[in-house]
Amino acid sequence: MTTELVDLPPRFGMDRPAFDRLGARPPGELRRAASVVLVRDGADGVEVFVLERAAEMAFAAGMTVFPGGGLDAADGEALAQGLVDEATATEAARAWSTTPKAAAALLACAVRETYEETGVLLAGGTPGAGARARLVAGETGLGDVVARLDADRLWPWARWITPEAMPRRYDTAFFLAAVPAGQEPDGATTEAVGARWCTPARALREWEDGERGLMPPTWAVLSEIAAAGGTVAALLDTAAGRRPEPVTPRFRPDGERDRVGLVVPPHALGVSR
Repeated sequence: MTTELVDLPPRFGMDRPAFDRLGARPPGELRRAASVVLVRDGADGVEVFVLERAAEMAFAAGMTVFPGGGLDAADGEALAQGLVDEATATEAARAWSTTPKAAAALLACAVRETYEETGVLLAGGTPGAGARARLVAGETGLGDVVARLDADRLWPWARWITPEAMPRRYDTAFFLAAVPAGQEPDGATTEAVGARWCTPARALREWEDGERGLMPPTWAVLSEIAAAGGTVAALLDTAAGRRPEPVTPRFRPDGERDRVGLVVPPHALGVSR
């Protein structure tokens, strides 16, 4: 470990032959994405809602993840459609260091993916019968389902960018959101084989015991929420006004090792802000 970078757990590294193969091809195209950490107060503290990805998925197969996914073309029209107002988009743009249009697209993606994968709708109004299924199938857009997003329910938390060497790369905005009263996530998506509420500490213990798979961003978000403790209200207060700094893990080859590790800047783990 250096003074500038922090080692991630060795499990997140890869065998040297696999790393060498990555260097033989160009990096994948970077795609914007959004992920939502749904939280609630439980008997043992703050709980998060997680999905267990199906083993046959092309990306993150078998991993424990938060609801989310990549932006689609319709998400980019959220500002023009009035799903997000200009003032909200401008404030979100400051948090994510981007343009109001791009920030509105992130918010739309976060709401759409959460609704598709969990049934929780972070937007005003009541969608018609079958709206969720049509949205998943791409037969309709979010603007046809709701008139306005509840953007004030989405709080910026973290931003992770896949290392350049990887063939599939995402620039992912992680939001926190409390589940609205009267709604309950169901995890009814073909992309997952299981869904549950659990404390971040339990998810991390199960990862350490080899009972679940985690990717570095999920592990880091869970670790920081676990360390924060407290209640959902306190956690959202922490997120208020937060401007996540991008985290791009770097591979650090070591000639004396058979594995290549990953390192990140300290702020990736909440060491400094």
